[in-house]
Amino acid sequence: MATLNAPSMERRPSTIAATRYIITGGSGFLGNKIVEKLLIDPSANVTILSRNPKQTRDRVSYFAADISSDAEVRSIFNEIKPHAVIHTASPLHNDTADAHYQTNVEGTNVLLKAALSTPETVAFVYTSSESAVKPSQEPLTEDKAELYVDADWHHPYGKTKAMAEGLVLKANGDHLKTAVIRLPGLYGEGDTVFVPHLMESIHKNEHKTQVGNNTKMFEFVYVDKAAEAHILATQALLDPVRGEGVAGEAFFISDGKPQPFFDFARKCYAAAGSPVEADEVSVVPLVVAQAMASTGEWAYKVLTFGSRTPHTRRDDVDHLDQGTCWSIEKAKQRLGYEPVADQDEAIRKTMEWAKIKFPGN
Repeated sequence: MATLNAPSMERRPSTIAATRYIITGGSGFLGNKIVEKLLIDPSANVTILSRNPKQTRDRVSYFAADISSDAEVRSIFNEIKPHAVIHTASPLHNDTADAHYQTNVEGTNVLLKAALSTPETVAFVYTSSESAVKPSQEPLTEDKAELYVDADWHHPYGKTKAMAEGLVLKANGDHLKTAVIRLPGLYGEGDTVFVPHLMESIHKNEHKTQVGNNTKMFEFVYVDKAAEAHILATQALLDPVRGEGVAGEAFFISDGKPQPFFDFARKCYAAAGSPVEADEVSVVPLVVAQAMASTGEWAYKVLTFGSRTPHTRRDDVDHLDQGTCWSIEKAKQRLGYEPVADQDEAIRKTMEWAKIKFPGN
């Protein structure tokens, strides 16, 4: 991996009349919401960098590129000369280990090198994940958080996210200000992963099934608030005064309402018109679900020669026994972040959208 070297030339001051942004993964669920909010400012100049960008917005430039390609990325930075980079691109959780390393580690390294060699680029914000952080059942603060490392033999998604975090925070300096936003499970209108899975469970009449005893606490975050957190961090890094206490830092972002996983899921089911009463819940013991998932992974590996992965993996089941519980006080104090005022209303809006998007049979 190449060493990140900052250029010797002076950086552009942060008093920018019209800010130029590059958003990686800007056509995705979170990235699209960030772009939408940035465009509220008529002076914002937004570029989406994606492997397969979906050109759906006015006032936005689109570039198809592999972020792990130094030549492709450097060419785009030379043309756009961005003031800020918001890096949301990442493979899906169940993608291959090679895909995770190529995008999360190599791609992040390439983007940082391009940012450090572009005089105009002064801010870099990276989207990390709860999967990069060892689980906690007490409100965890950033200074106490432990990231996964190679020795943990953790899932490649979380491990490579943690590795990318390290690259981003290490790159922080006089020439480039960097920050990391750590997110738990995302939900909201436009979701392409979690909400569709909930709707599929309803359509298959599997929404009354619970895996494990449902005692571990989890964090969730409404996509609008996750997007706002990224923009708050970026704006702070662009401002020499507000950047103090933000540059070189990681921040936990959530709705601030930790709760058992299936409690949250059942709120979603109810909002979609399929409530589950307590006496209707069918519990599958965790060890049974783990064994079934392990068997499924083995079968897919043998039958597809490792080219495909099952819908539910052992790591997904194990996650239900780990949980996430965070403090978001640092984000409130340093970013000015405020979580969603009414999570139930956010869930209602999400599932109203989902009923239209995924009507079932």
